[in-house]
Amino acid sequence: MAYSATTGVALGLDLTRSLLGGVANTIPVVIFGMGVRGIVVRLIAMPLRIQLAAHLLLCAVFCTLSYCLLIVLLGLFFGAGPNGFVFRPFSVSATAWQSLQNVTTYALIAALVHLRAVNESREEAVAVPDNRAALSRCFIRIGEELLPLDIDRLISINGADDYAEVSTTTGKHLVRMTLASFAKSLDPSKYVRVHRSWIVNTYRVTRAEPAGGGRLLLHMETGQIISTSRDGAKLFRNRVL
Repeated sequence: MAYSATTGVALGLDLTRSLLGGVANTIPVVIFGMGVRGIVVRLIAMPLRIQLAAHLLLCAVFCTLSYCLLIVLLGLFFGAGPNGFVFRPFSVSATAWQSLQNVTTYALIAALVHLRAVNESREEAVAVPDNRAALSRCFIRIGEELLPLDIDRLISINGADDYAEVSTTTGKHLVRMTLASFAKSLDPSKYVRVHRSWIVNTYRVTRAEPAGGGRLLLHMETGQIISTSRDGAKLFRNRVL
């Protein structure tokens, strides 16, 4: 509605054309915004320098694809003629304004994803309640089978939405369980949620090194390197003598 009102007032369009203009501007933001959001969620666990490079690349892709789809939609809605559709690129000034709008939209999406990650990390970094025993053994579903898994064999757990990838000494398994549920079932003396996307077994950490910005890089005994958040680094450093 905001797009429709803006285009209607700025260009003096009637209601129908204003609504079509609003739809044309909204569709690229929704489609590509959802796409980059899923990628940004996974970037949070990476080192800062990789995040920055990836954000620059993602922003450029988001702006380019949004601009191209907008031109196509405007051509479909307003460029129909007897010989087909006419797709016209924007003028230089209009392209500059559209690019600024797309960069701002991407920045807002990335910022909201990061803020949500920080809030979830603070809310879910909780210890196991006193009246609830930590799991020592659980079962995971592989196909139609339920296979036992000793909790002490866990090395790390990587979560995204409702799924978690469990890394053990014998391999990796994908399970339908949130990281928050795992955190409440594990022994807090052994397992630390070092990031909104990661839980690590401290008994499987071979060394830790600073990663800048208050973060740490945890080297696991499998050779895997996991980047912590600032809050996760604080929880890990609480174990330092």
